[in-house]
Order: sequence, then structure tokens, then C-alpha cells
Amino acid sequence: MSFIFKQFKDEVSSTYTYLTGDKNEVAIIDSVRENVDEYIQFIEKNNLILKYIIETHVHADHITGIYLLQKKYPAAIAVISNKAEIQYKAKKMQDNEIIMVGNTSIKIIHTPGHTNDSMSLLIDENRLCTGDCLFIGSCGRTDFQQGSNQDMFDSLTKISKLSLDTLLYPGHDYNNRFVSNIREELISNKVLKLLPDFSKFCAELNSWNLPPPKKIKESVPANIIGGYL
Repeated sequence: MSFIFKQFKDEVSSTYTYLTGDKNEVAIIDSVRENVDEYIQFIEKNNLILKYIIETHVHADHITGIYLLQKKYPAAIAVISNKAEIQYKAKKMQDNEIIMVGNTSIKIIHTPGHTNDSMSLLIDENRLCTGDCLFIGSCGRTDFQQGSNQDMFDSLTKISKLSLDTLLYPGHDYNNRFVSNIREELISNKVLKLLPDFSKFCAELNSWNLPPPKKIKESVPANIIGGYL
């Protein structure tokens, strides 16, 4: 099997999980514990080797599948930002570091703002998994887990300077949208259109007054220890 890129959706949390790689090696990005059997079924059906389990940040709305995936695939390496405060073994990544999955490159781009440990993943220079930083039509919230309007502003500015044809794959979508690109977001994203006016940007984010994620009290502690059961 050559290049692989598959998107899974968790219907409860509207989380997107991605599986990518080539040469039979794959990485899973932002796994959800309840969906681990689905990932395993795909891996086994296609005779793949799970090399990395990547977290774009410590999530507050679902529990990671790291523990269950490593139970099935002990050689799989957990990957997260070097800014993450976790209590499990993981490869902690610096900004602009690259990991290889077969011949597929995954470049780490630190994009704090939603949380201080948020990162985006640039796959083969043309697909960007943005986690909870940039969404289709909006961006992530900044009001918990050491979130920051200034960091989000800086991160979105960084992303907006990537190639306009870069495909955007968000960590969530609540309107059944699956993919966009940088060009489209610069035209239509209500938050990106506020750049570079920081005061208007802050006013927009501060106006949201969102309730806490429903699973925050169980998800954050569980994700700090890798989803251990």
C-alpha cells in the first residue's frame, strides 16, 4: 500500500481522528478511546504497522486511545508537544521537528492558543491537521487549559502564511464538513478575516461565552496519563 490518509469521525464529540503514512507504516492522530476497535480493524485489514500515536494536545472533550492502542501495539510510540504536562512515556516534539512514517513526512508546527501545548501537523507539505487551533469557518476556544488569545492570534497568523493550496483537516467539525484549504479559510473564516486586527480578534473570541466541554472533568485527568483504564 502506498500513501494512506483516512479520516474517522467520533459522533459523540465530533472529533476527527486521522490515520496516515505509507510503506505499511502509519500514525494515528487524535485517537478516541471508544473508537479504538475501528482503528484496529482498519490496521489489521490492511496489514499496517502502527508506528506513532500522535496527540495534537491534551484534550478536554474525549479520552485518548493511547493506552488501548499501545496494549495492542506495544511498539507504537506516543507523540505530543514538548509543552505538554503529561505522566506517560511519549516522544516530546519541538517546533519544526519532523518525524517520518514510511516515506511520509510529518512536520510539527507549534500552534498554541487553544491550549499551551497545541500543535498542528503538516503532512508531506500539503495536508495540515490543525487539531483545535483552526477549524473550518472558525478556530478553537481559548478560555481554559492555559489558552491564550495572543497565542491563538499568533498561531493563526503562522498558519495563514502557508501555501494557499494546503489542505486543512480540523480536529473537530460540528456541521458535517470534512476538509477545506488555506485559501478558502482566508476568504470565508470569520476569525481569520479579523487578522491582523488583534482588538477585533479578541472581542470576537471573548464574546463566545461557551459552556465547558461535557467531559472535561474526566477527559483531562485521563489524558494526562494516556487514557489509562
